Amino acid sequence: MHPCAFLSRRLSSAERNYDIGNRELLAVKVALEEWRHWLEGAEHPFIVWTDHKNLEYIRNAKRLNARQARWRLFFDRFSFTLSYRPGSKNVKPDALSRRFDPAPVAKEPEPLLPLTCVVGAVSWQIESEVRQANGGVLTPSGCPRNRLFVPPNLRSRVIHWAHASLLSCHPGVRRTMHAISRRFWWPCMEQEVREYVSACSVCARNKSSTGRRMGLLQPLPIPSRPWAEVSMDFVTGLPLSRGHNTVLTVVDRFSKMVRFIALPRLPSARATADIFLNQIVRYHGFPKDIVSDRGPQFVSRFWREFCRLIGAKASLTSGYHPESNGQTERLNQQLETGLRCLVSQNPSTWSRHLVWVEYAHNTLPTSATGFSPFKCVFGYEPPLFAALESEVSVPSVHALVHRCRRIWAAARQVLERQQDRVKTAADRRRRPAPDYRPGQKVWLSAKNLNLHVPSRKLAPRFVGPFPITKVINPAAVRLRLPRSLRVHPTFHVSNIKPVVDSSLVPPAEPPPPPRMVGGGPVYTVRKILAVRKRGRGRQFLVDWEGYGPEERQWIPERFIVDRSLLTDFFRSGAPGPSGVGP
Repeated sequence: MHPCAFLSRRLSSAERNYDIGNRELLAVKVALEEWRHWLEGAEHPFIVWTDHKNLEYIRNAKRLNARQARWRLFFDRFSFTLSYRPGSKNVKPDALSRRFDPAPVAKEPEPLLPLTCVVGAVSWQIESEVRQANGGVLTPSGCPRNRLFVPPNLRSRVIHWAHASLLSCHPGVRRTMHAISRRFWWPCMEQEVREYVSACSVCARNKSSTGRRMGLLQPLPIPSRPWAEVSMDFVTGLPLSRGHNTVLTVVDRFSKMVRFIALPRLPSARATADIFLNQIVRYHGFPKDIVSDRGPQFVSRFWREFCRLIGAKASLTSGYHPESNGQTERLNQQLETGLRCLVSQNPSTWSRHLVWVEYAHNTLPTSATGFSPFKCVFGYEPPLFAALESEVSVPSVHALVHRCRRIWAAARQVLERQQDRVKTAADRRRRPAPDYRPGQKVWLSAKNLNLHVPSRKLAPRFVGPFPITKVINPAAVRLRLPRSLRVHPTFHVSNIKPVVDSSLVPPAEPPPPPRMVGGGPVYTVRKILAVRKRGRGRQFLVDWEGYGPEERQWIPERFIVDRSLLTDFFRSGAPGPSGVGP
């Protein structure tokens, strides 16, 4: 068996756009067209070998595009089978499809650099300065061989070279020590390197905290009676059910009794006060303390005045620290779990089952007290069977009062033991926070802040530093923040870290002061980042010269004095909402 003919041709511009499968099928079609006078109507079927295995199934495929369907009609005029042959054995067709490449001509090896260049060791300016400072000075006896002793006035510069240069990229203490000790030495090196690294503002701003969480657990005080202190929160995002899509959760912090109140929407501060009076105060009296998050209902002046009038203290959690109201957050999770188990097949009926989730929680014992919330409040368990009626009956009112007091005393003892156990377990994974004081500067975690940055992965991990204006308690402080952040200034100590000062680190340059133009202050713009429509005008996101990303602001167009900034911004094709242009 020997070849009878060879065929090879160039693909047209349209054929170059085919995918690999259609290109291989095109080769079969072109071959059958070329040798049609030999193959059409042949007495014996013939074999077409291909190194594309998927073509074996083309004649049995159920779905074909228009091109493949036309070619299949053409193939039906021939009696042949497609057979797969690996490319290693299909060498002759492969040779025709390859561009001719003559044998490479041997060339003389060439050097990477021209012979006129001289390659030598890199010389660093800091090394020359240390050598010059050591001229005529006796090297201490403890200095290792082939190392330069660094005098005190150059140690800060040596550490800065080893820590902040492009060759090191702000490493930790151990790696900075390694870079320095390869050429330099002085007594107590590690202590000064550690001091420098801890005070480096670039590291403090851009490195995440890897140690244990800051701040020991500060439990809330245990109430003296049921419904004396309560906590509140809202559960939103529920599907519409009989006109309701929100649940108000109110928890008694002593007995752990809960009230789930279905609402048509997230209420205002006035509506929240009305609901609290009608659903809580009406049945349980006025509380002494109300714990809540910093939702708009609870930070309003109306809510603060309402709490003052009923004689209750409005306790708000610190920013981005839901653990402060962890009891209510846990009940919200339990509510969602219970509803998920009951109405997962028909979520729009959750409001009808809300009463059963509340009843189940209030009549079953809790791990915090060992009693059910119902028994802790009323002194008896709600009977489920008529035969148990005698167990909950009492001979007199005085007996019921004594029983309630015994239960409250026992519950309080259990709560104290549980609180100590939880605090001990939580503090194992925490570390004490520093003793902050007003006026001290701290770094603020940027985890929950909207910094207007193009990439969250490359954004700084901490912003600031910001001064402390008030120490709320050992676990929370209030900061003086720029108005551009638009967050509440009270934060848990786990979201901040102190600024470390050191004489080894050169002081950071203060932000440039504003210039007075036309009788008003004008700040220098580093770059305009984005644009958006607001009403009939436009606002531009401005990055100020000398300020961090936390200071970026949306500025109306009329406040931008230098109009060339806008021209350069639109000319660069910067991102912005559709339809916004010069």
